[in-house]
Amino acid sequence: MKLPAVVLPRLYAEYLAASGRNSGALDVKFDEAEELAVIDGFREGRTGPRRQGLSGVPGEHYLGHATTHVGMGLWYRVDPALHLVGVEAARHGASTRLDAFRNHIPSGDWTNPGHDGYTLAITVADTAELDAPHFSAWRLHPDRNSAEVIPVDVVPEEKELLSPLRGVWPVQELEDRTVALIGAGSIGGAAAQALSSYGVRRLALVDPDRLYLDNFARHVVDPRNLGRYKVNALADQLRLRDSHLAVEALSDDVIYDADLIRPLFDEVDCVLVSSDGVDSRRAANHLARKAGKPAVFACVLADGAFGEIIRIRPPRTGCLLCARAELLASGAMNPEPALDRGYGMGTRHLPMTAVGGDLALIGQFAAKATVATLLEELGYREQQLPGDHAIVGLQPKPDMAPPFDMEATAGVRWRQLPPPRPECPTCGAA
Repeated sequence: MKLPAVVLPRLYAEYLAASGRNSGALDVKFDEAEELAVIDGFREGRTGPRRQGLSGVPGEHYLGHATTHVGMGLWYRVDPALHLVGVEAARHGASTRLDAFRNHIPSGDWTNPGHDGYTLAITVADTAELDAPHFSAWRLHPDRNSAEVIPVDVVPEEKELLSPLRGVWPVQELEDRTVALIGAGSIGGAAAQALSSYGVRRLALVDPDRLYLDNFARHVVDPRNLGRYKVNALADQLRLRDSHLAVEALSDDVIYDADLIRPLFDEVDCVLVSSDGVDSRRAANHLARKAGKPAVFACVLADGAFGEIIRIRPPRTGCLLCARAELLASGAMNPEPALDRGYGMGTRHLPMTAVGGDLALIGQFAAKATVATLLEELGYREQQLPGDHAIVGLQPKPDMAPPFDMEATAGVRWRQLPPPRPECPTCGAA
């Protein structure tokens, strides 16, 4: 059975709890199709002052521009037993009789709900057990003599999106970590969203490119951002979802603006590289290694056949160049040149080679590897990864040279990376 739902700003809830009256009216923004109500004000008693526009929650909601229906709902101060009765009835798929509901309202404070459909109501009960007022929402239906408990979300003015994770996930440790993301394209956009969902609250996005029409088949931002710098569009989207994020958007080039990127890498805790060019990856590799910071490289290779995650952890592992040198020495293919081809735009000379879902998967995988790296360094041993080089089958080609001969879609193969090479220009130089 579908039920209406109510969004109650905590500021208004606190006013109701502190009011010297026991009942009154509610001003409501209402979406009939969704049966969703957002409380946008209230009146104390039948003739008391009306308070509206005090909370920022209704304006931030998607119903912010909807009409506010003055006096559409009711509120009551009630005996706490009513809330227990309502919850127990709902647990059995039943409702409370409206006349029984009324018996819990102080004498003289009852207002008859209208008979045209149902009326929304908020009840506030002073509960000594919880040491705080408790709020319930109801659907009052006079024609059926019923009162049903319906979902209500009491929303603070300052909303911390990840607060439900505190205590079960190390949000506090991750919110002080900073990750530099090189490349804000399809993989980078998905990685940034995943990093923020894990609790990383400080992000520095670096990418000199703009968004063009062909990007939106795979990018996480929408076409309203056509022509914008990728970093600005992505930063706005991340902040819109979580206002607690500190996102720095830098439309710089890691190659040509290395003088700006070098001090950035000195300040961050980890670098995630999702750019799709050989030169930019190598520049980021060199700068991250010189800064002594761990770096995670994410890409899709071989015309979308597989994704690759490489994690560089100085001084334990060699850099990106060391990893590629080991592959060449073992007789495996060198996948680097293909990175400069991009993913294709669906043209005859370069067909579209990777779809958005695959790129998002690799971006999320890279974010997980980045977060696991941060947490392992903080002492969370259970976050240790099986290796530092992961190959993910997307469109398996078992005839490829090892270690890229993946046979299963979504299969993952982990490898260890070699130590730094003394002759490596990045690792070997002082």
